[in-house]
Amino acid sequence: MKEVCDRHGALLILDEVMSGMGRTGTLHAWEQEGVVPDLQTIAKGLGAGYAPVAGLLINKRVVDTLTKGTGAFSHSQTYSGHPVSCAAAYRVQKIIQEDNLLPNVREMGGYLGELLHEKLDAHPYVGDIRGRGLFWAVSCQQNVF
Repeated sequence: MKEVCDRHGALLILDEVMSGMGRTGTLHAWEQEGVVPDLQTIAKGLGAGYAPVAGLLINKRVVDTLTKGTGAFSHSQTYSGHPVSCAAAYRVQKIIQEDNLLPNVREMGGYLGELLHEKLDAHPYVGDIRGRGLFWAVSCQQNVF
């Protein structure tokens, strides 16, 4: 997908609102795919449930383009830069790093995946079981109910 975007001058935008901030075993889920987005949304894991917070990460190419224009990246929300949310996000990032949480997510995720498959693979209403780290999904077959 990144090659197609680059070929056509389009930006690759990845939504990691739910999957980012370590839930898949790497800080950003895209790190496991060997592709770097132009823009990335982050949110839920950023505040770890302690405070509502979201962000947009942009790469150097986008920064350079903005700099050539007005140099501004003007956007605003009701609670932009809220100090409690920013403090929570900062502390969550420090804990992820200092407490070495990513290797634990990978280890526990392997265990969770094994258990999900062990308990649900033969269930008649379960379709696909997929995931990484501690971020998993169990699909139900059509017409379950």
